[in-house]
Amino acid sequence: MTASHKNQSDQILIGEVTHHWAKKQNISSEYFKSIDSTNVKAKAEAFSESAFNEHLIVYLAERQTAGKGRGQNTWSDSDILGSQLLSTWSFMIDSAPHPTVSPMIGLALYRAASSTWPFINWNLKAPNDLYINDKKVAGLLLETVSQGDDNRLLIGLGFNIISSPGSISTASSLARELSAATPLLAQDWISFLERLLFEFSFSLQMSFEPMNTTSTAALLSALNKHPLLKQKYTALDESGNLSIDSKKISWMEL
Repeated sequence: MTASHKNQSDQILIGEVTHHWAKKQNISSEYFKSIDSTNVKAKAEAFSESAFNEHLIVYLAERQTAGKGRGQNTWSDSDILGSQLLSTWSFMIDSAPHPTVSPMIGLALYRAASSTWPFINWNLKAPNDLYINDKKVAGLLLETVSQGDDNRLLIGLGFNIISSPGSISTASSLARELSAATPLLAQDWISFLERLLFEFSFSLQMSFEPMNTTSTAALLSALNKHPLLKQKYTALDESGNLSIDSKKISWMEL
């Protein structure tokens, strides 16, 4: 990989590269050149016979025709095929997670990105958008599905890697924000995926109790770096409510 959008798009398909990485890690992975939504597919297969044997299944696509966002929002694809990470990470979990699982997963994505490219000005915008400076580069969509005593947490992750949707002026991509001196390298992408898997897994281990003081401080720091934030967040309680001065804001209502 290099930072050249045109050269990359001729050679690299982010979903395919990630699919090969997953297979090398013995992670169950389904790959599609085009699909309506990886989240819809993951939800439909959450409790299939084959899924019961898999702690993690990663669904990957180069194009989504009906990508999902929070609420009634949608995820917009770039015009360049294969230039984004369009994915759903389906984890089998023991029970329904704590309400703070959503901010913990957002912090996991932030930590993975900032540890791989520490010289970039990463920040989070609540409830779970990853930004570089004032441009959105990634978004998360979480959903818990249950069947009897079985539970899965679906983590939908869209990440603009080589390019972003041209119609959205507030969006950017990782490659666009990197300098010519630090182009996007294949080994860095693999390093990011390794760290992301670790951070997701760690967050899930901790997702059955309130966030500890260290994670809370780290999350507030990432959120308060967002340049468009008008007031600083001062606290996050065990129910997932953010505080600005004395006012509480439910994470789920953001």
